[in-house]
Amino acid sequence: MTEPTPGAPRPPVAVTNTIADSRLHTAVQAGTIGSVHLHQPQHVPPVPRQVRPVAASWTDRERELTGITEWITAQPDYVVPVVVIHGPIGVGKTSFAERLVHSLASRYPGGQLHADLGGAGGPARVSDVLGRLLRAVQPGPLPAGGEELANWWRSATAARSPVCLLLDGVTHADQIRALTPGGAGHLVVATSHRPLPELSAEGAALLALGPFDHGAARAYLSRCLGPDRLHQEPEAVTRLIALTAGLPAGLALSVTQLHRNPTRPLSAIVGALDASRARTAATSPGALVSAALDTAYSDLDRTAARLYRKAAFLPGDTIDSHLAAAVTERTPAEAGADLADLAASGLLVRDTDHPVRGPVFKYPGPALVHAREHAAREETDGADTEARVRAADWYLATATAAERLLTPSHRRLDRTYVYAPQHPLEFTDRRAALTWLDAQSADLMATIRSAYAAGRYGAVWRLVHAMWPWWRTARVYGLWIEAHRLGLEAAHLYNDAVAEQEMRNALGVGLRGVHRFDEAIGCFADVLTAARGREDTRGEAQALHEIGATTYEAGRPEEAVGYLEQARTLRERREDRRGVALTDILLGQVHLSRGKAAAAVDVLTSARTALTEVADPHDAARALAWLGRAHSLAGDHEDADRAGRQAHGEFVEHGARQWTARSLEMLGQSTAAAGRTEDAISLYTQALEQYSGLSPVDAERVRRRLEAAR
Repeated sequence: MTEPTPGAPRPPVAVTNTIADSRLHTAVQAGTIGSVHLHQPQHVPPVPRQVRPVAASWTDRERELTGITEWITAQPDYVVPVVVIHGPIGVGKTSFAERLVHSLASRYPGGQLHADLGGAGGPARVSDVLGRLLRAVQPGPLPAGGEELANWWRSATAARSPVCLLLDGVTHADQIRALTPGGAGHLVVATSHRPLPELSAEGAALLALGPFDHGAARAYLSRCLGPDRLHQEPEAVTRLIALTAGLPAGLALSVTQLHRNPTRPLSAIVGALDASRARTAATSPGALVSAALDTAYSDLDRTAARLYRKAAFLPGDTIDSHLAAAVTERTPAEAGADLADLAASGLLVRDTDHPVRGPVFKYPGPALVHAREHAAREETDGADTEARVRAADWYLATATAAERLLTPSHRRLDRTYVYAPQHPLEFTDRRAALTWLDAQSADLMATIRSAYAAGRYGAVWRLVHAMWPWWRTARVYGLWIEAHRLGLEAAHLYNDAVAEQEMRNALGVGLRGVHRFDEAIGCFADVLTAARGREDTRGEAQALHEIGATTYEAGRPEEAVGYLEQARTLRERREDRRGVALTDILLGQVHLSRGKAAAAVDVLTSARTALTEVADPHDAARALAWLGRAHSLAGDHEDADRAGRQAHGEFVEHGARQWTARSLEMLGQSTAAAGRTEDAISLYTQALEQYSGLSPVDAERVRRRLEAAR
């Protein structure tokens, strides 16, 4: 199977990726706007509680729990204690870690954070994990480099109340070192197959967890099955414990099978398990858990077993009924039933219930390995590639639907599918589309990386392009830059000049976001040259606009004017009213920086009118906010106050969190210029409260304004 390409392929060239992560923020309800005090909910993230609840079947481990708790309590308050729980597969390391974390919850008021360092695509990138952790405690733009992310993480946690961080599936000590919170008083609990002895020299506690002894295993079975069931078949109980070697994962799978078939005797489960183990004659913990997985797998019907195998090929970590339907060519309802069957068998776990995706499932670590082994034996050649292509096509169709709902003016590029999705997900509104993009961002990124590695370059740049609303809203610049570098290289290899131009332009925007202005201007200059060569006036105008925006942000407003005026002229020629208005917003800002308030009022008034008429409420509110500043600098303080308050109200109504804070700051500036110092202090204080949960950089700027006003 080959991917259609519009031109001859080009040989691959080296590509360097900037690695960092991938949550968006909920919209807000409009508040009550008074004379000066503009009240609305503070956008402070809730205290994170990311660790799963302790299961009612929790059994034993009290001695280990007491011992490690006493060790943690004895540590000096100036350190961050690290506990590494290690042991063989299926021994219950994660369950023990969860129980420990919950037992200590009151000591860590900053919350409980969880990160899984394993996953379908292999060990997680530390930069990706840092991004997810940071967004849980401090939403807003993130830096691009891994070292910067680590510094932000340490700074953010040093400023918080103590947190407890659970790291699952650690493979080497450097992962723990990189993810350890800053400051003191926090706790890190990690699980690993290896003991990681190198950490002992740094004061970490290494706790080896073993299987249940016979008494604990019986207690677990009694709690799950009831004592009467055990009394009915005592020999089968003894044999089951022996066959599973007391491993909680093996016992749990057997319990699951018995509950799926309530009339089935325990001896039948034992017989099937005995036969499965005899086929391999292996006695390692992994082989014992695999034997238990085999018995569960053998009870599946054909369609659920097929989904179990095929989903194991996917690069992402989660699966829902819509994605499962695309991979198996079934309806979402049928695929959802198969997913529920797999979860009831213990072969998948129900991870969460998402408002748009519905029930979301994941493989437990041993089950993922097991599913891939069965897929290798039972699926036909090419099934792995087909599954990944079907998934990528479904992601592309769904992300494109979100893109066109959220950013209808985004340049439309070709969407070519190998397997056109039969049951695309439909979004009820903008919030649903953005919520889906946010929830799927990690799996979308994994799909992009997988497609690039497989040489499916058309899928790469199309997926990156379709995710534009998420890049623009989440502003996770490390992932933004990495994805667009991959997309740029993929578009080049695919030989699509327009796609290459779009990737380069968006890459420049990401580079500008992290203040790498010279690199950004280089991207836009290349776009400008290419667009002029193809007589693409839309692309030419966009490149000129972006160069103007970048030179302005770099502190060179005089240079910016020429580029922006050229962009405006081209957009007028194309009768692109929205484009002209967007350039006018930037020109208005440039005029203000040059002290030309009257010119700024004229151009921003025009931009506000045009954007209102073309039904772009967000950018219309931006134009109004800047118009308020222009009136202020022109000495028209009443008009400045009126425009500033109205813009703020519109941002609150639209749920634009960043601009809700920004408009408060701008209104504070106008109020200070009018000589109402106390009112300005109140507005800066409110802006600072808003920014504190969004952007440390913006918060620091407002803090300086507040100090100056006082």
